Amino acid sequence: MKKKLTILLLCSFHFIVAQGNQEIVKKAYEIQTKWGFKAKNKNIITLIDFSKSIEEARLYVIDLKNSKILLESNVDHGSGSGTGLKPTLFSNTEGSNATSLGCYVTLQTYKGTWGYSLRLNGLENDKNSNALKRNIVVHSSKRMYSKFSLGCFSVPDKNAIMLIDLIKNGSLVYAYQ
Repeated sequence: MKKKLTILLLCSFHFIVAQGNQEIVKKAYEIQTKWGFKAKNKNIITLIDFSKSIEEARLYVIDLKNSKILLESNVDHGSGSGTGLKPTLFSNTEGSNATSLGCYVTLQTYKGTWGYSLRLNGLENDKNSNALKRNIVVHSSKRMYSKFSLGCFSVPDKNAIMLIDLIKNGSLVYAYQ
């Protein structure tokens, strides 16, 4: 009886996870339909769901060609967005240290203060158009002084290189809440 209950619970869990993954892949296709004309790499899209806690995976790299999630990761939000588990404020203003929502396209990589990093160009005038001026990038959180960034998308060091190499050179990143 215990074995059957365990199997039933595991099957239910896998169904719920698979259903959640389908919703993420579906959202990725919706974003690609709207913003794909701005991307050089139309097969990869990154979604960042800021309605989730900083302590759980809320960044997803999706392979649109094969309809699957390639990478899931935690990602920090800016200290100007609040220092709680979820961001409460978003801004496109220089000096705000807040996270900006909306669609970005990835540019080139470089080595900077935070190590191997990836520049982002914000595509939405009212949400993230100052990303380049604000130096909003993707980088490792290894050298950070707290778990909150200055507005960047910082990820655990174990995921940073793989993430950056998957999404560099013209794929879309879409941050939402």
